[in-house]
This record gives sequence, structure tokens and C-alpha cells, in this order.
Amino acid sequence: MITSIWPIRSFLFIPAHKRNWVTKATLVMPDAVVLDLEDSVPLDMKSLARELLSSEIFELSQHQIAPFVRIHQFNSNTSEEIEAVVHEGLQGIMLPKADSANQIRLLHDLLSYYEGLRGLKHGVISILPLPETARGLQDAESLASASPRVRGIVGTVSGPVSADVAQAFGFRASMGGVEQYFMNSKLVLDSRAGGANYPIAGVFGVPLNDLAAVETLLRRARDFGYTGSPVMHPSHVAIANEVYSPTKEEFDYHEGLLKAFSQAEQNGSAAIQYQGSMIDYAMLPQSKQIISEYHRRKLINKTNV
Repeated sequence: MITSIWPIRSFLFIPAHKRNWVTKATLVMPDAVVLDLEDSVPLDMKSLARELLSSEIFELSQHQIAPFVRIHQFNSNTSEEIEAVVHEGLQGIMLPKADSANQIRLLHDLLSYYEGLRGLKHGVISILPLPETARGLQDAESLASASPRVRGIVGTVSGPVSADVAQAFGFRASMGGVEQYFMNSKLVLDSRAGGANYPIAGVFGVPLNDLAAVETLLRRARDFGYTGSPVMHPSHVAIANEVYSPTKEEFDYHEGLLKAFSQAEQNGSAAIQYQGSMIDYAMLPQSKQIISEYHRRKLINKTNV
């Protein structure tokens, strides 16, 4: 039995007014789709985007794809927007330009109200804060800890083309990314320290058809500790799913490690050599996590067949 959608490996962004793109997204099977109401929707299409959400969320749910919605930054119209967004099947809200814990708490309360109004289970809708201001980036831990709905802080791992986060932080993005290392690490630690154990990092700033560059950024995000990535194009979904999935080689290594350690414990030892490295209790949690995720992915794949 699959008990949680987390960790989510791939989030495909789709402008919410592009109804046929949702159907196309089901063919590439991202773990999640972010239906965007914000930057990718023209001003004269905002109402249409809201009207389409219910059918889009339903279709994605029918294909076992987790529906999320990116709303606008928190403002006096947020209550009205949440009323339009909350439908059965919705898994989460992405809040752009999140820069205070109070915004997260108010959003939590709005979601609670509209969950009740729609007859949904309380707390079923997650919050993913996207800090795109200097204040939000500095205070990301407080965003993560402001509500139990927060599942992860949304960071970015960017190529040379910069956007809001680079402007707010003040760095000039490069493909090498060294100027982003502090921010990348900080947001992962802030997220986990705040109790949000699934930090994710959007990858962008490279040509959409440069799949090698996309994979480089995805692997960098994974190695920093992010558990999944929002991506901008359907061709990136399979890459993200592969990058964030344990390989058979990793599974075999860690299963062998646990078996060897179990045998050592039976022989009265708690520190062993395994494939040339010293292993003790500190190494076991990661091995157990990788094995658990490997089995979970196999179960999900079997269920979706």
C-alpha cells in the first residue's frame, strides 16, 4: 500500500489556461503538475485559468499525478484565490515570493476553512513556500516551521539565465553555479530544520533542448539534498525521475551493507568493513531510506501499469 506521495521527484509546470497541455502532461507521467496561475498566465487569461482548475485537477488525479497550484504572492485577494483553487484532489499550493511566517500561517488558515467548506479532510493540502525575496531567503526556516502543511521549501538551481531569486539574492548565475552554493545548501538545511523534509529545487536558466545541461542541474540539486525538482518542459520529466530514483546498483550496495551489518551484530560487532569502507550505526539510516524508496517506486510503477 502506498501511504504518501512524498518524496515527489518531478513537478511539471503548466500554465493553467492551457487546458490541452494538461492532457499532454499525462503522457510523460510526472509525479506532480504545478498548474500555474502566476507568471505564465496573461492578465486577460487569469479568469479562464481559474475556471479550468477543477477539471484539470480531476484529470491529473485520475492519472495518479499529484496536482499542485502556484497562486500569486500573498495579498488582499488571496482568500478569493484560494476559494477558486481548492478542489477535491488538490495536493498542494505553491506560494511565490513567500517572505514571512505570518503569510504561511494565514494561508494555512484559509486552506483549513476551504477544506471544511468543500468537505475535504483537514490538512490534506500542502504548502510549498517559494522564497523569492531577500527576506524570504534569509528567513526560510521560519517559513518551513510556520505550519505542519509545509512539506518543503522551494529553492532554485539556475544556469546562466537569472530570474527573481538571483535578483533578490544578488548573485550572477553561471553554469558552474559556485555563486549559488551557499543559498542552495542553506535552503535545504532551513527546510529540514523547520520540519519540512522534502525541499525541492527548480532547475532553469539553460536552453530547454539542452538536456545534458538540464541533467547537470538536476544532479547538482539532488547532491545538495533536494528531493525533487520543478521542471519547465515535458522532456525534462524523465530525466528528473531518473536522477531522483535509487538505481538497482545503489539498492544492491545498500541491501548488501545492511545484511553484512546484521551478520556482524549477531557476531557481537557494531563496526565493520564493507567494500573497503568502515561502517557503523551512523551509516544505516541512509541505507534503509534508499532501500525503502527503491521498493516504494517499484510499487508505484506496478500500481500505475
